[in-house]
Amino acid sequence: MEALKPMRYLIFLMLLFFSISLNSANAKTDYRCGVRLIFDSDGSGSVANYILSLQVKNTTGRAINGVSVIYKDQKNNVIGNTFLNCSINAQDVKPGSYGECIRTLQRVDGAYINSFGVKKWTEIVNTQLKALNSIQYCEALGFSY
Repeated sequence: MEALKPMRYLIFLMLLFFSISLNSANAKTDYRCGVRLIFDSDGSGSVANYILSLQVKNTTGRAINGVSVIYKDQKNNVIGNTFLNCSINAQDVKPGSYGECIRTLQRVDGAYINSFGVKKWTEIVNTQLKALNSIQYCEALGFSY
């Protein structure tokens, strides 16, 4: 019986280590993310797309095609949440690699120019950019495979 004590102690330490490792691997972490303003055009004229992007490292054993995030400002105040698409050009983020995940948060199209005029359209674009530029961090809640 005395010979089993060291073995029990060793098993206890291994379980403790495994438990701590598992909890730290699943800990929620804030990653830097941000909004880019990308201009485009459609049938009604100029389009301003506000695109939220996040770089992810796939530490899972499966390809990632999406990530659910809460996006926050500089002071970690929650601004909103969304699902980012990681299948850019039909390519998922493969295990062990990095990839970009994106989502268009807002789109201001040429119909606004026709309705309000160029000056008001420019004002709307700049106001939205200022508001969305406050996004600084994304907390990854989970992945889609």
